[in-house]
This record gives sequence, C-alpha cells and structure tokens, in this order.
Amino acid sequence: MIKRCGKVFFVLSIVFIFAAGLSTASFAQQEYQPEYQPEMMHPPEVDVTEEELDQVAEAYQEVTQIREKYQMELRDVTDPGEAMELQQQAEREMIEAVEDKGLDVQTYNQVMEAAQVDEELREKLLERLIEMN
Repeated sequence: MIKRCGKVFFVLSIVFIFAAGLSTASFAQQEYQPEYQPEMMHPPEVDVTEEELDQVAEAYQEVTQIREKYQMELRDVTDPGEAMELQQQAEREMIEAVEDKGLDVQTYNQVMEAAQVDEELREKLLERLIEMN
C-alpha cells in the first residue's frame, strides 16, 4: 500500500511538472539559449527513438534529484555569491547527468519541451518514468 501511494505521488508530481510547464528541461537553456525566444512556446515536433526516450527518462530522474538536492541547500543560503555558486554547481551536475545518459543537453531539452505540448510523447515518457519506480 505504501509503495503504491508513493508511486501515485510520483506520477502526480510528474504530471504536475508537465502540466505546469515547469520542466527541468529549461535548466540548461540559459547556458545554451540566453535570450527569450517566442518560438520555444511551440517547439517543433521531434523525432525521438525509443532508446532516446529511455535515455531522457533516466536523465530526467537524475536531473530531478539534483534539482531537489540543491533547492534544499539554497533555502538556507543568504549570500548571493554562495547562491550563485550553488546554482552553477547544480547546472554542471545536471548537464553531466544528461550527458552520462548518452544525450546532449540540446536533445534532452527538445524532448522535454516537446513533451509539454505533444500528448503522445508525454504519455510515452510518463510510462517510462512510472516503470522506473
């Protein structure tokens, strides 16, 4: 019962992230795309292989863990310099997590952005994330 509740919570949190448009995909956009780009509101369709989707799901889990870890650490930081340093460290770790899964950050971001508007792709990604837990 507890395991099932945890899985339901996990699924709901993923759905919330996608529904709210708060994908962790944007973590590296600032580094690679520093200016606001209106065309990013409707990303083009991406052709994603099953293997790439598996890699994205695995990377997403790690990126989420890293983001949560640093959010906890940043709560108590009052020094702007220290906060910036922690944010940069988090970004480096997230990029490394994506690359360790055999993806480049651009591909990861494209898939995550496309999953926000492409219901079929989002469902496939959610299925993989559920299976991983």
